[in-house]
Amino acid sequence: MIEILCILAVFVFVGELPMPGDANPDVAAVVKISGKAPALPKPAGKVVRVSTPAELHHAVTSVSDGTSILIADGVYPVGDLELRSGAVNVTIRSQSGNREKVIIDCQDKFVRGIILRGARDVTIADLTIRNTKYGVFFFGDSDVEGLTIRNVKFHNIWVRGIKGTHPCRIGDSPSNLYSRQQAEKIRPRSGRVQYCLFTNDHKKTDTNDGFNGDYIAGMDMMMLKHWTIADNVFVGIRGAGGGGRGAIFIWVESEDVTAERNVIICCDRGICFGNPSSVPPHMTRGIARNNFIVGGTIQALEFHQAVDSIACHNTLYASDLANEWHVQIGTGCRNIRFYNNLVHGQTRFQEDGIDQKGNIIGDLSGWFANPAIGDLHLTPKAAAARGKAASLPEAPDDFDGKKRKAQPDVGADEVGP
Repeated sequence: MIEILCILAVFVFVGELPMPGDANPDVAAVVKISGKAPALPKPAGKVVRVSTPAELHHAVTSVSDGTSILIADGVYPVGDLELRSGAVNVTIRSQSGNREKVIIDCQDKFVRGIILRGARDVTIADLTIRNTKYGVFFFGDSDVEGLTIRNVKFHNIWVRGIKGTHPCRIGDSPSNLYSRQQAEKIRPRSGRVQYCLFTNDHKKTDTNDGFNGDYIAGMDMMMLKHWTIADNVFVGIRGAGGGGRGAIFIWVESEDVTAERNVIICCDRGICFGNPSSVPPHMTRGIARNNFIVGGTIQALEFHQAVDSIACHNTLYASDLANEWHVQIGTGCRNIRFYNNLVHGQTRFQEDGIDQKGNIIGDLSGWFANPAIGDLHLTPKAAAARGKAASLPEAPDDFDGKKRKAQPDVGADEVGP
């Protein structure tokens, strides 16, 4: 394996990417870079059609197993929508398939959006959830399995777009706890978040959240097993002080989680596997691959208390070369591989023995198509990245789903022959 390591002694910010302060880039332009969700098949089984807020509330809270709830185009001012405990094989989706035309408007920073307790094989798709504390909230202690969140727009959600609580905490109580053995049996399993858009118009301004206004993330889930987070777009997930949590924040004994082909721009943090606090390990056998991440006041990619995990073929672009550790492999990490990544920025490795191969790190100005909208496809100037990586079984395809060459390119984008 050929390794190229170009860490510069002095970084000069060349001004290639004028990053906005409180304004976001053109969200529609960013979305075009990512994969488009294929249409869902026609619903099978029982179908319930709704066209008013009252009908929607009744349908969700009284749904029977095997039901598809089809929502007509419109704006639905509602509060919490709690799915019946133990519901199985339920789908909540727009009738048109257009997520911009069905808007669940919770109108309240204390509302938790769509709530799941013990639901299995639930799909939430093709709609928008906006103006709420949480978008989708599931109780990790309730044996949630097979949850799919697909082509959902989370708009102006001021705490977490998706929140999954700790399986040990009964009803999310800090004092009423399951044993570790029971939590293992009921932990959230086999979930998927795909083709979603997480976007906030402005950074959070409310500082009364116990964290000086930085208690915000795209998603925050714990003790997951076998989850995939793919083909999503994150724009403007920012705290009042610039210290918001990750666009993708997965921690507390999670296992076998893959984050791939996501576009993240103007968020305080990008992909966070783990947290410096709490009991390790936070991630086991995690994979972060083929992601485009731009900007961020803190890290684009960080691992803490992670073991047996890999970050490979990501393309990461710092908006300020001089002041950002764009990658941090932090405390408690063991057996971490950092392979074939392009980093326009700096890296920080706080543990010895991090396996690094095939990376290009430094000032890569001009190498990327349009960083201002998150487009990190390679330009001709990136010739030094072409064919310089070794093939990895963990990354047979690239950001666009193209098969990699026998001698792949460094980063997320594989340029054709």
